[in-house]
Amino acid sequence: MKTQTAHILTGLATLIAASIHAQPQYTFTTLDAPLGVQGTIAQGITSTNIVGYYFDTNSDCHGFLYNGKTWTTLDDPWAAPGSYGTEPIGMSGTNIVGSYLDPNNNTHGFLYNGSTWTNLDDPHAAPGAVGGTYAQAIDGTIIVGFYGDSNGCAHGFLLSGANWTTLDDPLAATNSGQGTYPRGISGTNIVGQYLDVSNNWHGFLFNGSTYITVDDPRAPTHNGNTALSGISGTNIVGAYWGSSYQGCLLSLRGTNSTDWTTLGDPLGVRGTDPQGISGANVVGIYYDINGLSHGFLAAPIPQLTMMHSGNSLKMSWPYTPWIGWTLEQNLDLSTTNWTPSGAPSNDGTNSFVTVTSPVGNLFFRLRQQ
Repeated sequence: MKTQTAHILTGLATLIAASIHAQPQYTFTTLDAPLGVQGTIAQGITSTNIVGYYFDTNSDCHGFLYNGKTWTTLDDPWAAPGSYGTEPIGMSGTNIVGSYLDPNNNTHGFLYNGSTWTNLDDPHAAPGAVGGTYAQAIDGTIIVGFYGDSNGCAHGFLLSGANWTTLDDPLAATNSGQGTYPRGISGTNIVGQYLDVSNNWHGFLFNGSTYITVDDPRAPTHNGNTALSGISGTNIVGAYWGSSYQGCLLSLRGTNSTDWTTLGDPLGVRGTDPQGISGANVVGIYYDINGLSHGFLAAPIPQLTMMHSGNSLKMSWPYTPWIGWTLEQNLDLSTTNWTPSGAPSNDGTNSFVTVTSPVGNLFFRLRQQ
């Protein structure tokens, strides 16, 4: 049970400063699709929806869309059954992108707008197991991902309208399995990873003109690896690893930023691998003690905001459709007499409760439902 420490209100309803200026603390929620008995992979997130895929009792792969209440299965009509079926990866608005494997063992990207499935095939992609097109992320109508050439090397792409642009990090090696792998896009910034000539993974940020290597400083010096998988504004998520995956969040305030935060799901005994981000909310995968994959949502523990008007106090905090918080109050911090302040409402952006201003002290806290 997660709890956020209370803000304090004095007798004349004067607010005492109570903001916490530090790295955000996160609460982790497991996301297991009801039919995902062989594992759930959360990949992309918007302000209201999460996409990914799961494996059923036959180990067949199916996509999903989750809105906080309902799980909807997404199966591309051209996908073959099996362990690599329909894999939604990224989402923007109502548009979802990902990839699927057809009955002839060819991989295609797709765009799904909620009713229509459209194939996305980079004209440079080779057929068969070494080639294929893998759509990874979308921002508005711009799509990024990668394709495989006839030698099995990966090249990034940017798709705008009908125009395909190849994206190759100059430090990426070009042998089979190597190359450039864009994974996320936000505005003009693209993130991903590349494999160098020593077969080490490095994160990269491409700002439309320059490729910048972004390596988590906590990755081991030798054979250390960094992979960036999502970007939202100035926040980037990914993972670094030596013997196991460790999730990371980078708040980019310049190309030499050192503002890194570790994201480790407490249930991820065998590693945490963030995949997508929207604002400060992160989705990804953790691996339990048996190695089974589970989706997760990592959301910052919210901070309360107080507004005083007349004889009323409006207590508000950021709204998320996936995690509920109860506002509680107490007249005396030396006791455990916390009681609910009332049922919260929300306007889609913030949750809020309005209470009557007290005569004396009143303390508030948020408790995760």
